[in-house]
Amino acid sequence: MIQPVTAADEPERYVLDDQPGFLLRVALKTHTAFLTAKMIEGLTAPQFSTLAKLLEVGPCSQNHLGRLIHYDSATITGVINRLKARGFIESIVDPLDRRRVAIDLTDLGRAVAADAIATIREISRETFSPLSPAEHAALTTLLKKVIRR
Repeated sequence: MIQPVTAADEPERYVLDDQPGFLLRVALKTHTAFLTAKMIEGLTAPQFSTLAKLLEVGPCSQNHLGRLIHYDSATITGVINRLKARGFIESIVDPLDRRRVAIDLTDLGRAVAADAIATIREISRETFSPLSPAEHAALTTLLKKVIRR
């Protein structure tokens, strides 16, 4: 005799649309589409992050900058080279130890970074417009919790 299948016999149902990792990827795709369409100077997300972090922390080594914005050595090297070519950043040799080099914004880079931050605020408002201020704060807190483990 065949036994009826019960809910307890079925494996836990996996619904892709309910998975946080999938939802993060889709949310990032949405945000990136807004960024690509609206960011000034044609800046990419890695280029924006580099300029914004340099404006926030000031001159620092390329290695340290990469760690601060979570980019590997190859990625940050390419980003820095492209931003240098555009005149947004420069390398500064330490006069006391010529082996030490810091990356810093040029005057043009500071102006572009400030304008880009104003633009990203608008892009973020559009991305997160469905959220209340409390939900936005909660999302930010939860994402920080996930990435700091």
